[in-house]
Amino acid sequence: MPMIAPAQPRILIVGCGFPQLGLLRFCRAEGLFVIGLDANPRAVGASLCDAFVEASTTDDTAIARAVRDHGATGLTTGGSDHAVIPTARAAEMVELPFYTASHRVAAAVHKDDMRALFAQAGAPSPAHRIVANEAEAAAFVAEHGLPAVVKPARGWGQRGVRVVVQADELQPAIADALEAAGRSMAAPRVVLEQFIEGREFSVDAYTRKSVTEVLAVTERIITHYPDPPGITFAEVHPPELPDRERAAVEAAAMAGLDAIGYPRGPSYTQIRSGPRGAFIVETALRLGGGLDPDVTFLASGVSLYRRIVGVALGRADWEGAGPEAPAHGGATGRFIVGRPGRVRAVRGLDTARSLPGVVDAQVYVEPGGIVHPLTDGAKRAGHVLAFGTTREEAEARAAAAMARIEIDTEPAP
Repeated sequence: MPMIAPAQPRILIVGCGFPQLGLLRFCRAEGLFVIGLDANPRAVGASLCDAFVEASTTDDTAIARAVRDHGATGLTTGGSDHAVIPTARAAEMVELPFYTASHRVAAAVHKDDMRALFAQAGAPSPAHRIVANEAEAAAFVAEHGLPAVVKPARGWGQRGVRVVVQADELQPAIADALEAAGRSMAAPRVVLEQFIEGREFSVDAYTRKSVTEVLAVTERIITHYPDPPGITFAEVHPPELPDRERAAVEAAAMAGLDAIGYPRGPSYTQIRSGPRGAFIVETALRLGGGLDPDVTFLASGVSLYRRIVGVALGRADWEGAGPEAPAHGGATGRFIVGRPGRVRAVRGLDTARSLPGVVDAQVYVEPGGIVHPLTDGAKRAGHVLAFGTTREEAEARAAAAMARIEIDTEPAP
């Protein structure tokens, strides 16, 4: 009697933008039937999908409907705060596995809830206050001084985030943050925090059975005042930290996860470390959105994509997989910031991809599309991913690839 081949596993990936690009590629490479869901049918990852659903990544009902309509046997997402809660909720609605409960994800996405949990558990977090207007913000500044960080209590992608250095900047910063928070909250609020001097790092980890394994610590190269702060230009491995400071960075990340109470899944923690010590900027219960899983793979050989897809498909061997590729001494993911305007042409991608140590080079906009000013993380125009035997070699290889790429723009209305 002839053997019947098992059905091809069908997985729904929520989001087809650049934060999900590596995840989509992993699923295709593993022979899965990939169903993509995004509000933008021209999203950079849409062409990698076997089927596509045009729907908002924030609509849990639409996500659940897509699972049923397409017979998906698993669903997951990565790299985006605004997609992870609806994905977790949709998984609960259709009774498919997700790595953690939606209420726990929400506690990390909602910055006001997250800060409250940190304060309750004594996790190293900047002094902060939840405010609803400029007067309450001014009272915090009078007590703690400037500079201070202003951010929406609910939001993502650095929208509405500002560093206030001078007193006359407080009012417009609060107004911008309240506007951004108002997209997610009926009664918008703002988190005001002490600014922590120092360098910024990412701690990428995976927790299984309440035991957390740190897979990579990278340095975040970010925008600073007066530009919109905290938008990542690059993630770089290794972070070049003394052992004692690296241990403090990792310990701060673990304290944040403990405060939230995280038994299972990926995490991405931003830490600022300087003269006053290591402090948590934020903890995200998801894959990092700044090429973190890809840099982590180059640094450790461990695929975070395999682990979260393993959860979604009930593959315990995938979730527990160890290194499957060499660990490189240096690795970096660097973002391309294009000149704002309408794209006339993109040149040099094939040349960039052919250079030594270049794993990937991608531009997110096509001719006819628009490169926007860098006001938040979604406005980045492309990326390069590279490795080397050292950090310096990886950075040099990435820079050489970026020099080959030209996004030709003209002024747009």
